[in-house]
Amino acid sequence: MSQNQAAPMPASDCDVMAAVDRDDSGEQLVIAELCREEAYLTMSTETTVTVDEWR
Repeated sequence: MSQNQAAPMPASDCDVMAAVDRDDSGEQLVIAELCREEAYLTMSTETTVTVDEWR
């Protein structure tokens, strides 16, 4: 299976955003680079912790 490799960009040139999205399967944490198409990852919020728990 081939994978599309995005060209690396300096971190200062791209904003990153996180949000919680709800759909039929539950809540998903979405983390995305705003400057590139298809540059995101998702995970179920069941496997995440709050910032206070993480500390």
